[in-house]
Amino acid sequence: MCLKPSSELLQLDKWLNILIITYKDHPSYGLAQTINYYLNRLLHHDDIGFCGDKRCDYLLMQKYWRWQARRAASLKHW
Repeated sequence: MCLKPSSELLQLDKWLNILIITYKDHPSYGLAQTINYYLNRLLHHDDIGFCGDKRCDYLLMQKYWRWQARRAASLKHW
């Protein structure tokens, strides 16, 4: 359970959701990399310790989006 996330953490999470929705319509290597960047920022945010469940979600998402970025990069070379 998240105690009280900062407004910065909430803003990063909202931006991440926008990026993921955008990726659905316009998948690209660069966008997958950007999603990974924001996941990394969320995971290293000072307040993430207050959100244990969200941290696990972000870690799983990061694994998936790293795979997506590698996949998109390999398709880009074809």
